[in-house]
Amino acid sequence: MTDLQKAKMKRNIALLELLESYKKTFENDNEFVYFYDKLLKDHKKAIASELEISMDDTAFNLEKAKLKKEVSMMASHLSAVALDAFKEWNEKELVKGVKFGYLYFSRCNDFITEERVKKVHQLLHKEIESLSPNYITHDQLGEFKDKIKEFVDTPGSSSIVDRPLVELTTKFRADLKLTDVDTRYILKKIETYKNKHKDFYDGIVNITTLPPMEDELTTTVTFLITDSKTGLPLQNVSGILDKSEETPFSDIDGKLAYVDTKAGRGIATFILDGYHDNVSIVKIKAAVENIFEIAMEKL
Repeated sequence: MTDLQKAKMKRNIALLELLESYKKTFENDNEFVYFYDKLLKDHKKAIASELEISMDDTAFNLEKAKLKKEVSMMASHLSAVALDAFKEWNEKELVKGVKFGYLYFSRCNDFITEERVKKVHQLLHKEIESLSPNYITHDQLGEFKDKIKEFVDTPGSSSIVDRPLVELTTKFRADLKLTDVDTRYILKKIETYKNKHKDFYDGIVNITTLPPMEDELTTTVTFLITDSKTGLPLQNVSGILDKSEETPFSDIDGKLAYVDTKAGRGIATFILDGYHDNVSIVKIKAAVENIFEIAMEKL
C-alpha cells in the first residue's frame, strides 16, 4: 500500500468508530444510515482485497528478503563450523554436506533456498550430539530451525522484480475508491447536523481531512544495496540522486530511500569507503514506489 492508501484505510476505521458511537444521533435519518451501512460494507471489501495482496506468494516482500539473508547467513556460518569439525574427524561424507558458503543459500529462488537450508539443518540435527557443545550447541540449532520456519512462513517473494498481481492491486484500488465516494456523501450529509450536533460534525470533518503530506502523486525511490560478492547488505552507503535534493544513507538492511523525487530517467551515485563508487541509471515511474537493487564492488 502507498502512504495515501494507508491513510485512507485508517480514516475509514476512525470514521466508522465515530459513526458507531453517534448512531443514536442519526438512526432516524434513512439516508445517513444508508451511507453508514455502505461505508461499512465497502471498507470490509477493501480489507479483504488488502489481505489478498499481502498473501500473494508472487509479490515482493522486503521482510521476506531480509529473512532470506538472515537464514542464509546462519546456514553458511553453521556449515563452516561443522565443516571444521568434520574435517578434524576425517568424515569425508559429512564434509560434502556442509561445504557451502553464503551465496549457495542466498543466490537462488526461495524454494531452493528453503530446500538447501532444511537439508543442512537435517544433517546438523543428526550429528548434534557429536557437535555439541564444542562446535554447535542445541540452542544454536534451535535458533536456526526457528529462523527457517520464520522464512518459510513469511508470504511473498524475496525477489525485487516480483510485484503483486495487477488484478489484486486493481481490485483494492477500486474498493478503496468506493469508500472515498461514501465518505464524500457522509461529508455532504453532515452539514445538516452542523448547528444541533457540533461535536458530531467536527469529529466527522476532522477525521475525513487527510494530512497534506499524504499526496497521491508522491513518487518514492528505494535502493537495496549489497556487496557484489557476498550479497550481504551494506550500511552507511551515501546516495546522490539527480532527481532529488535528499542525501540519505543506507540502513542496517542496506535500504536507502528517497521520500519524494521527480519521475523520469535519473542518475544515482553510491559511495562507501572501501568500495568502488557505483553510478547507475534508473528509470523512475511517477506516483509509485520505485525499488532498485544495487551491488557494490570492493576495492
